Amino acid sequence: MVIWANKNEVNIELISSIEELQNKGDFEPLKGERLVEKLKAWELSIIFRQIQKRFGERKDISILDFGVGASPFGAYLNHVGYQSVTCLDLENGWLPKINQKIYNERYDAHVRYIKTDITQGYDEKHDVIFSASVLEHIPDRGLEALRALSECLKSDGLFIHVADYPKGINFKKLIENCSIPISYKPEETPGCEEFKNPPKYAWWNTRRLTRVAFFNEKQDERRK
Repeated sequence: MVIWANKNEVNIELISSIEELQNKGDFEPLKGERLVEKLKAWELSIIFRQIQKRFGERKDISILDFGVGASPFGAYLNHVGYQSVTCLDLENGWLPKINQKIYNERYDAHVRYIKTDITQGYDEKHDVIFSASVLEHIPDRGLEALRALSECLKSDGLFIHVADYPKGINFKKLIENCSIPISYKPEETPGCEEFKNPPKYAWWNTRRLTRVAFFNEKQDERRK
């Protein structure tokens, strides 16, 4: 399923909870951030909603946050009860002074942070694999990365990726190169044709970009 961003998707309670935890103390790289005014307000909301939709109240699932960067979302997920959360990025994906120790202390969390290139080999399996605002930063390596990630998904898992929609990214090609089936029906997405014409209700930001998300919606379509 491929969908466009909509303001109604923003979970204000979720974003406010992250902001409240994030702004405790005097850690300057985080202090004063307003996620609800930034791109990931919608992205984190839709990811969280899809996890809840797929797994309900289950908290014993294994979650992988791909391209975590400086995001506190993985630590937040562990903070609210998800038992196994792994955050992965390249060496240059981490921002200075934001690391495992800080987030785990801030959120009273036990998240694993791994610095590695997913395309160079990664043999763990996860129930949920997601990325938020990552694919648009690796347009030349997106195909390879998504193919590797899809091989790490457990049967009946959730594969969801949310990205800005800049020119130059062929989302159809990205989706078709995953090792799991994902429906791609732009003709059924209101107001767009191959993502060239955004719908009027799309949520635009000051850079005139909107978001697109894709995930494997139907459980019975996934390959075992």
